[in-house]
Order: sequence, then C-alpha cells, then structure tokens
Amino acid sequence: MLITTSKIERSRVIARDGAIGRVDTFLFDEEQWVVRYLVVRHGLPLLRKHALLSVASVKGPAGADGSQIKVDLTREEVKHAPSADLARPVSRRKEEQFHRYYKIPVYWGGSGLWGSAMTPMEAGTVTYEPESQTEPIGAREDEYHLRSTREVEGYRVETAGADAGDEGVRDNEVGIVGGFLIEDATWAVRYLRIDPHESLGGGHLYVSPHWVGAFSWIESKMTLEMQSPRLREIPTFGVQETLSRDDEEQLHAFFERAGYWEEESQ
Repeated sequence: MLITTSKIERSRVIARDGAIGRVDTFLFDEEQWVVRYLVVRHGLPLLRKHALLSVASVKGPAGADGSQIKVDLTREEVKHAPSADLARPVSRRKEEQFHRYYKIPVYWGGSGLWGSAMTPMEAGTVTYEPESQTEPIGAREDEYHLRSTREVEGYRVETAGADAGDEGVRDNEVGIVGGFLIEDATWAVRYLRIDPHESLGGGHLYVSPHWVGAFSWIESKMTLEMQSPRLREIPTFGVQETLSRDDEEQLHAFFERAGYWEEESQ
C-alpha cells in the first residue's frame, strides 16, 4: 500500500515503555530512494533534541497505527544512542555507529532494498564484532547519501524541452515537489507528488524519482526529460494523496516502464 509521508509526519513515536516524541522529518538515501530513518524530536519543550531511528525498528508497516508509530526500542536505548548532529550531513561512518548500537544490519551492499532483504522487517537483527580501535580520518565526500524529505519538498520541477509558448508552461516550469508517496512495507519512495503550475489544470502529477532526468541538489530542482507540451498528457489524479494500483498502471504505461511490483516479484 502507498502512503504519503505527510500522513505520518508529526506522528507520536511510542517505545516499548512509553512515548519518545514526534516525527519531525525523514531521511532517505538518494541512491535507492528508500526512507532509512525517522528524525524524532524528543525531550523537554525548551531542550528539544533530535534522535535518529532506523525504520527497521518500526513495528509493522509505515502508518499502520494512524497517528502513532510504534518502535521496538526503549526510551533508555534512544536516550543513550549515538548523538545525531543533523546540522551536518550524516556520513556512512556515522550510520555504521547507529547500526552497531541498535544491532541492525546495514542496508547497503546487497541486491535488495535492505541489504539482502526487500523490507526492513525481513532484514532482522545482527551481532556486530567490536569496533576497530583505529578510526578512519575524515570521511570521503561520496560517503554522504542521505537527504531529508523536507529538503526536497519545494524543489522546482522543470522540463528539459523547449518552451511551450503562451498556451503551455512558461519557461519550462512544471511546478514544485509537494510530497512523497512511500510503500508502507518497504519504505521505498515510489513517487514524488508534484503540485503543478496553474496552466496545467487541476490534480496532482506523480513521478517516480527513478524516471527523473536529473536532480540538482545545489539548485534545488529536478528536470523531466520530455517536451513541455507532453506534460498535459501525463495522467493527473485528485487530492486524496494516494494512488490505486490502476492509477499506478496508467503512470507506468505513460512512462513506458515496467511496474516495480512486477520486477521485484521475479
């Protein structure tokens, strides 16, 4: 099932022994486009802190409990977890510290969305060997793969084709990224919801991030590899903020892509 991140953003996070805080945003990896962590605000009102919780600790699918997200952790475990300085990018080295602390397998290096598995629940737990006493000096730039959903919401969406003129989208502007649709079991980002330019009419556009021609993180924009007039042919949907399988099949047929549900079942 698909669920919008806005539905579970601000949800209360409940540990085994009580409430921790509320979801503030999500971190996804830009390589596979899968939500990896909940960023949770916790603590006293004037001393708010951020905790980074892997979605592997979530009990059940995303959004299964409505306004609550239950995690298989205790409040003490969260309290004493490695610090999360979200003012700086989270390095792969820092991720390893979190995975060791919570005893969950790393998600990179396998053929699935979660290592060798397709869901975080299937990935299970793992026993880590003690860390080496020799710490690496610094972190290479390519060790940073995480981005916030809040960062990408508001990105400009443009086409790579020529302007459509007075009757089309001016300056190739399509609209802005308005939200994320994730798959509840895998936490994969299946679609970006685009709030379109007024000239494109009503409804939302939905595009898989894997169909986007280019992302410019510096310019905060994404580019669709199509001519502007063809935008009017993309199927649009209402404001219910989710898609049925029939809706998805229409989108995949338009972009001439096989369904991810078919590829992952092979």
